[in-house]
Amino acid sequence: MKFKINPLFFALVLALVLLGQALNFMWTLVALLLHEAAHAAMARLRGFQVKQVVLLPYGAMMSLGESFDPASAVLIGLAGPAMNGVLALVLLGLWWLYPAIYPITMPFLYANVSLCAFNLLPAYPLDGARVVLGLSKNKLKAIKGLQAAGVALSLAFFALFIASCVYGINISLGVIAVFLFYGAAFGTRDEMYISVLDSASKNFELGVEQRRVRISSRAPIARLYHHVSASSETIFEIIGDDGDVKALTEEELKALALKFRLSSPVGDALDGKAKLLYAQKSLQKHKF
Repeated sequence: MKFKINPLFFALVLALVLLGQALNFMWTLVALLLHEAAHAAMARLRGFQVKQVVLLPYGAMMSLGESFDPASAVLIGLAGPAMNGVLALVLLGLWWLYPAIYPITMPFLYANVSLCAFNLLPAYPLDGARVVLGLSKNKLKAIKGLQAAGVALSLAFFALFIASCVYGINISLGVIAVFLFYGAAFGTRDEMYISVLDSASKNFELGVEQRRVRISSRAPIARLYHHVSASSETIFEIIGDDGDVKALTEEELKALALKFRLSSPVGDALDGKAKLLYAQKSLQKHKF
C-alpha cells in the first residue's frame, strides 16, 4: 500500500501552525486518519484492498477509475463520514461524564462534525459524490454533474476566503477552495482501491503461494474474501451439508460476487449459477 501526502495538506498544516492552532491540527489529523481507516475497513469487508492513501486537507481524493459495485460504492463512501459522526457522538457523551476534558477536546468535535458534513456534500471529489455515483444509473452524466458541483462549491469557498480577508483571514477556506477545484477539474488517474480478486493486486514480484481453503457452503460469500490476499492464490473447497465438495477459484468467486449479494451463502450462489447455466444451455439447444 502506498501512502502519499498532498502538498495542500502541508499548506493546511502551515496555516494552522502560523495561526497558533497546533492543537486544532493534531485533532484534525486524528479525525482524518480515523476517517480514512473507516473507508479502508469497509473496502476490505466488500472485497477491496487499499492501493494507496493520499492524505488531503479534508479526506482522500476519490478516483474516477474505481470499479465498485453500487452497494460497495455507497457503503465505502458513507463509512468515513459515519466514523466521524460516531466519534462526535461519543465525545459528547464523554463530555457529560467528564466535563473537564471539554476545553482540550473541543477542536476534535469540530473536526469530526466538519469532516462528516463536508464530505457528505454531493460534489466531486467528496465522499458524497461516491454515494451518488453508486446510486446513479447513468454514471457518465452523474460524473459530469458532480464535477460541475465541485467547481461551483470551490468557487463558493473561495468567495468566503476573500470575504474573510476583510473580517479576519481564514486560510483554511482558501485551502479547501483549491483542494475542491483541483479535485473536480483534474481528479486523479490512480485508483485508490483495487479488488483483492484482481490479478493486478497480486504481488508476483515477491512470489504468490497457491493454497486451498475448505469452507462450509453455508458461509456467506463475503467470508471467502478474508482468505484472499496479494501473497496467495486461493482455491476454495466448498463443503456441502451432504459432504459433497465443489472447487471454486478466485475468478469464479469474483463472478459470483457480481451476480449475488455478498451476504448470500456461497452454496446457494453456486446452485443458483448452475441453474442459470443449465437454463442458458437449454435455451441455446432449443434455438438450434
